[in-house]
Amino acid sequence: MPVIQDQVLYYVNRSNQRGGRMLSVIDLLLAGTFDKLLLCRVMERIANGSSWMVGAQAGGAGKTTVMSALLAMLPAGERVALAAQDEPWRTASPGTCVVAYEISPGAYDGYIWGEALRAYVALGRQGCRLVTNLHADTLEEARGQIVIENRVPPDQFDALGMFIPVVVERTSAGLTRLVREVYCIRNGGGELLSPEAPLSPRARAMDGFLEACLRDGLRTVESVRRAWLEFLNKSD
Repeated sequence: MPVIQDQVLYYVNRSNQRGGRMLSVIDLLLAGTFDKLLLCRVMERIANGSSWMVGAQAGGAGKTTVMSALLAMLPAGERVALAAQDEPWRTASPGTCVVAYEISPGAYDGYIWGEALRAYVALGRQGCRLVTNLHADTLEEARGQIVIENRVPPDQFDALGMFIPVVVERTSAGLTRLVREVYCIRNGGGELLSPEAPLSPRARAMDGFLEACLRDGLRTVESVRRAWLEFLNKSD
């Protein structure tokens, strides 16, 4: 991999499968994919070091788009590695974000299955952040693929952090992609992020960050990431 200024943007853009620009969290807000307060709760957990996986059975549901928009919200200076054959991801040190573009047996860049998936999840137990997606609509389906089909030890499933399902609905305006709920993975199951619980002070500050991006017309993943890093630098 070449020496690059921002590894995060490199891997966000490398995930592009359909052409055009990669979407930002602001694009997802404007499209109605995320409710703003739910997005604040997710961003807070990402800022605190959480892993995540995005799920949807259907192809073209926007799994990679959501995964990569959130990847652009990593803190400054976090190392990133891709679980691809041409990169030494298996020896990633604690504190590294290891990205797998999909949990799938497909022979594509950054796709993992079988032994590679077991090695990948084990890195989460060793202090790496894991970011991925898979063809699963529910947490139970995701667990079935990972633990049952791929024989990942059940006690390692929690290392995947959050499960973010994307729902596709057909409306008069076309297809709508929605994230209605997010689960924190604990003890092999999922605890729903409550939409009713008060936002923490940090999450409220992130709400202000999103409002500022909307007000200032920031849309691209590059401009939103620049603003995000400035926000974190001032707030931490």
